[in-house]
Amino acid sequence: MKLYYLDESEGPTHYVRSAIGIDDAAWNEAFLHIKEWRKEIMRKYHIPLFKELHASDLLAGRGLLVRDRREYKRVSKETAAKIFVSGLQHLERSSQALSGKLEIINVSLEKRPDIDIITLERMLNRIQRSVQPEGLYAFLIFDEGKEKTITKVYRKALIYNPIPSKYGIWETGEQWKNIPPRNIVGGPAFRSSSSDYFLQMADFVAHALLKKDEKPPIPRVAYYHIDEAFDILDMALNKKAAEDDPQGVVRH
Repeated sequence: MKLYYLDESEGPTHYVRSAIGIDDAAWNEAFLHIKEWRKEIMRKYHIPLFKELHASDLLAGRGLLVRDRREYKRVSKETAAKIFVSGLQHLERSSQALSGKLEIINVSLEKRPDIDIITLERMLNRIQRSVQPEGLYAFLIFDEGKEKTITKVYRKALIYNPIPSKYGIWETGEQWKNIPPRNIVGGPAFRSSSSDYFLQMADFVAHALLKKDEKPPIPRVAYYHIDEAFDILDMALNKKAAEDDPQGVVRH
């Protein structure tokens, strides 16, 4: 079984959906890796473990995160950028330490009508393709807020999920074939990202990819090199998700 934590990030031109998948047997170790990073952030910057780190708010300097005696203060944008980058670095190191038992799948598409539905359909198919060859099953955990749309797309895909042939036509002579993602089971489940480190890290990944893809970057993003942060990830990325992209990002 693999547990996938999914979140999304959108801007003026792109919509990104990211999923962090963890083998169930490696979940405890993966959690300890992320918690150690949060403890490091607490020691360096006085941000308590229970404070949610949401990428867009963090980098914009929103939210009272830093404990200063009996009150909380805003984090500086410079410090926020350091925290953001260190989170991605830690995620990459965690994947290496777990010997590939932690993977990241990404979908980034230019915005169009129903883009949230389209990116979710792409993601479900890539997760299916990731677990099926190993005979594993996937359980999906989403951030709260879009339960109705996600559940509708999820349940529809389990019944009717037309897939085009990469060769233009299937052996039946048709261009499309119904291939439901049978290795995705249960749920979907929804949790508040405020109490889930893995959902917060999925948000970091999605935001990093969004800032990489949106051109040109706004001055603040360029100044702190946020548009380069996604490139920190390498071994953690499931590059088979899209073999036509060097980082495995699904782009069409």
